[in-house]
Amino acid sequence: MEYRWRLTNKMKRLFGISGFLWMLAVSLSGLSGCSGRADMGPVADAANVKAIRDVLATSKGAGSEQAAAATGTGWATIKGQFVFDGDPPTMPPYNVTKEAEICTINGQAPPQEMLVVTPGSKAIKNVVVFLRDASRVNDSAKPKTDRVEFDQKHCLFLTHVVGLTVGQALDIKNSDNTGHNTNILGSGFNQLIPAGGAIPYKVQKDAQVPNKVTCSIHPWMTAYMLPRKDGYFAVSDADGKFEIANVPAGEPLEFQVWHESGAAPGNGLVGTTPDAPDVKWSNRGRVAVTLKPDDVKELKVVVPAKAFRL
Repeated sequence: MEYRWRLTNKMKRLFGISGFLWMLAVSLSGLSGCSGRADMGPVADAANVKAIRDVLATSKGAGSEQAAAATGTGWATIKGQFVFDGDPPTMPPYNVTKEAEICTINGQAPPQEMLVVTPGSKAIKNVVVFLRDASRVNDSAKPKTDRVEFDQKHCLFLTHVVGLTVGQALDIKNSDNTGHNTNILGSGFNQLIPAGGAIPYKVQKDAQVPNKVTCSIHPWMTAYMLPRKDGYFAVSDADGKFEIANVPAGEPLEFQVWHESGAAPGNGLVGTTPDAPDVKWSNRGRVAVTLKPDDVKELKVVVPAKAFRL
């Protein structure tokens, strides 16, 4: 009878050389005492079983520690300002085709909001910035519970771009003397809001880009609504400023920069941050950066005219 033993690399790691010698000794013992029966091989030993389990547990624990180390620790803040590079174009007025007595201001249709740039400072309003995927969420960025007002007046959405979290309530109002049909594309909400009325709406799911909001009665009416699963988002104000507080520090982060007229794929907006060379931009308007704990990263984002599709 011929016995052949093959030692794999995995067996070497689990048992070690001493364990292999033990197995060899048991095998030889079985050969010397062979009395015409088939040898069933070495019998399991409780001590070795425990040793193998300890090795596997140690290996698993090491992997968990590495994963925890990759997550990072602490929190940081990113803030900044979007500025138009050059002379911004003048926006034409909305094409009001009905109910001019209600849908104009002193007989004049207001300018379209495809690109809102503040004169003098050239600050860009309504730029959306959000963290694409958070490994952990600070208490301050947990889903919000306060109600948000979304009104309509002079046949315009008074809030052109709004961000919310899943589960947050929206009061869709109509301050006009005519009915509006508010349609939040991709959400399933498409209802008539009577003159002077209001209808509540609760955000059901998040989205990777803002949902367009329209009115089928007054087709020039347009707004955008960004629903997210956490509060790591911001919309730049009339000064072009934004701030997202308590984002995860010590790990790579990727932010999406979006504008309704952004020329990059998915309406991404691509700018430059000359004062922050560590910030990396993709051609989709995504910003990669790693922040230190308690850091306040302030960016001046310069956006060229070619970054917009107008």
